[in-house]
Amino acid sequence: MITLRKNQTEPIRKATEFFREKKPSPSLIVLPTAWGKSILTAFVAKSIEDKLLVLQPSKELLAQNYQKYVSLCEFETEAGIYSASFGRKEINKITYATIGSIKNLGKLFRQLGFTKMIIDEAHLYPREADSMLGTFLADSGITHVLGITATPIKLQQNTDLAGNRFSKLVMLTSSSKKGNFFKDIIHVGQVSEMVEMGFWSRIEYRAAGFDGSQLVYNSSKSEYTDESMERAFRSNDIHGQIKKQLNENGDRKHILVFVPSVREAIELSREYPDSAAIYGDMKKDERARVISDFRSGKIRVAFNVRVLSVGFDYTGIDCIILGISTASVALFYQILGRGSRIDPNKKDCLIIDLAGNVSRFGRIEDITFEKDGRMWRMYGTGGRLLSGIPVHTLGEVTKSSLEAEKKVKEANRAAIDVMPFGKYKGEPIGKTPKEYRLWMLEKFDWGAHNAGLRDAILLTI
Repeated sequence: MITLRKNQTEPIRKATEFFREKKPSPSLIVLPTAWGKSILTAFVAKSIEDKLLVLQPSKELLAQNYQKYVSLCEFETEAGIYSASFGRKEINKITYATIGSIKNLGKLFRQLGFTKMIIDEAHLYPREADSMLGTFLADSGITHVLGITATPIKLQQNTDLAGNRFSKLVMLTSSSKKGNFFKDIIHVGQVSEMVEMGFWSRIEYRAAGFDGSQLVYNSSKSEYTDESMERAFRSNDIHGQIKKQLNENGDRKHILVFVPSVREAIELSREYPDSAAIYGDMKKDERARVISDFRSGKIRVAFNVRVLSVGFDYTGIDCIILGISTASVALFYQILGRGSRIDPNKKDCLIIDLAGNVSRFGRIEDITFEKDGRMWRMYGTGGRLLSGIPVHTLGEVTKSSLEAEKKVKEANRAAIDVMPFGKYKGEPIGKTPKEYRLWMLEKFDWGAHNAGLRDAILLTI
């Protein structure tokens, strides 16, 4: 077994204790990119006596986690893989699986005595009870579910009072109409810990001027439309800027370039030497060859369209060029995280942002997750709030403005603690039926004249 780093001991201890509790609620452990989530899984699997199911969203992550377990524990007799895409269907004391392969096998796992589950990349799974995961959990009777993720956030669609759709990035522990499967976060490993301890590569930022006037949100205001991203790409001549940056940074050996379309990736790969395009619809063997050649250095530049942003952990990446604009902080984090891993052959990772993303979200080293009362929040550079607010308003709310608003709400609540009118006049607001308070919030015409009552009601929901 390897020697754990000092920031790995505590979350492994908490995870092990979680699986020894009698009736824990589904919970999360938040660990930054490059922390070594597969290490936690391997240590926990080795430490607990019960059978353990380890769920991954892809066969690539499954292989990574399985190999880490085998290498750490120095044997594989107790580990199995159940994944059709992997070509193996084994159930053992520790079983690494993909949900698509076991979705209809809940009753079998129940019969075999499985009660414990770890979900890697937990943010990728839906919260609905009728999802593949929900169906499996209901059939299997799994009692202990621990999710692991670097980004405990999920997009949630909402409609305002005027009927307009918008999206919010919410914490996985936040309540919603669809419910919140994960109830709490039992440990957070902050990115700053990784940086301070030297377990993240130093990241250098370089941003070009960018005109985002061409960008248009999609109908749910969760992301920019593909068409507008391509227009912004062309109007800012990002194609030309990419080639210029590649020429000016000849010392960079392993460069990931993110572009908005397959056509653009292919064009650039034809124009630039020692490069290749990589995208989702490639043939599997061709995609595997490109990744292998990129790792070996035969290919210096990979022009990338919507792949290699999650689960690709090649440590040698020393430059990332962002030729795409995104409204998704989760995607931004995952992309830049590809360059965060330390490697003896690189001094740092250069982030060249040609599309206005760093100014929108800030530096990923500044991202923190903090608990405020019972609510978890995600913050970025300068204390800007990144969760719980409409995506199209990111940057407008900060930690300090939230604290000021909280003081005002507390003052309003102190001033208004009983219902001032209506059928429940004179009763404590928190004691009135919740349905009535929700009805008031939806139907009343709220403004400055009755903001105190609205805030007092909100504090009781």
